[in-house]
Amino acid sequence: MMSTHIQTLWQRFSSSCLAVMDFQQRVWIVSIGEGLSCDTFVVDEDSFTEPLQWMKRKHYTNTMLVQVSNMKRSQAKVFNLEGIPHRLIRVR
Repeated sequence: MMSTHIQTLWQRFSSSCLAVMDFQQRVWIVSIGEGLSCDTFVVDEDSFTEPLQWMKRKHYTNTMLVQVSNMKRSQAKVFNLEGIPHRLIRVR
């Protein structure tokens, strides 16, 4: 009985650790704007204190945050934020 409880606690702990490590390993290339006025950033979650912190600071909507969070490696997405295109490519 006790070993089942310990096993369950260990699985929860392991899952939490993996989730933290996964978000801290994600990297995106983000281009904001069009043409010559385009700014490009490397967004690396290693320095974040919470998942998608950079996107939250840029005021991405909850729908956008879910889509960004679910991006696979090498996947690209384009969002329009206040009429300005944000092109994201997840590279890691």
